[in-house]
Order: sequence, then structure tokens, then C-alpha cells
Amino acid sequence: MPIIVNGIEITDEDVLGEMQHHPSPTKEDAHVAAAQALVIRELLTQEAEKKGLRTKDGDRQSDDDAIFKLIEAEVTAPEADEDICRRYYEQNKARFKAVDIEDDDVYVPFDGVHDKIRDYLHTQSVREGVRAYIFALAQDAKIAGFDLAKMA
Repeated sequence: MPIIVNGIEITDEDVLGEMQHHPSPTKEDAHVAAAQALVIRELLTQEAEKKGLRTKDGDRQSDDDAIFKLIEAEVTAPEADEDICRRYYEQNKARFKAVDIEDDDVYVPFDGVHDKIRDYLHTQSVREGVRAYIFALAQDAKIAGFDLAKMA
């Protein structure tokens, strides 16, 4: 059954072709992941075109560039300050146990992991921002043949 995103069809053949990029335990899981990826890609491509970041007949690379520019322009993610990083460190201290030390209560010092924590939290923030942006686009879209809301 085809999927329609704002009047643009994603065919069964498109989904089957995309499945190779979504290894999954079952064929059904791979099919769902591929369909989801194509719906999201179509939403982002259409929005990039609306915002003048994409030409109508763009190739895959120029579409990827347009999507990247769109996300960069539309999704903001705050940097984690030192207090937030320290709070994460304290709440997840077990993740920072020192390796090869017999004492179970020895942890890598905060200063030794601060940058990694900051980068991790920023990445998580960007991911959440992108997810929220995609679902906002989906809310305003007409999608038939696939329920993106179930994937939330």
C-alpha cells in the first residue's frame, strides 16, 4: 500500500529499496523503519523546499544538504552548563567508575569527564529538538498509509 505525504507518493518499491539501510530482527521491523525514514525524509525535503533551501528537482546529495541546512536553521539546542553537567555526573556516577581499580567506590573525577558529559547532553538535546521538529511537521501534514505518531 502506498504512503502519501502531502500529495507525494512513497511506493512499496521505495520502501523495499530503503529496507537495506535498516537492519532489524524481522522483515516487518525493517519495513516499518524504512517507511518511517522515508516519511520523515519527505516531510523534511518538502519543508526545505518551502523555505527555499532546495530546488524542486534536487538529487539525493543536494536534498541531504537542504535537509541539513533546514535542521541547522530550525532546531536550536542549548549547551549544557557546568551545573547541569555536574548534576548529570552526580546522578549517573556509576557510569564513571574508574577502570582497573579494586576499590568499587573510585570514580573518574568530574573534570576528567566534563567535556564528554557536555557533548553527550548537547547531542541528546539536538536529537530531542530534531524529533520534536519532525513531529511538528507531521502534525501539520497530510499523511496517509503510515502513522508517524505511533513511532513517537
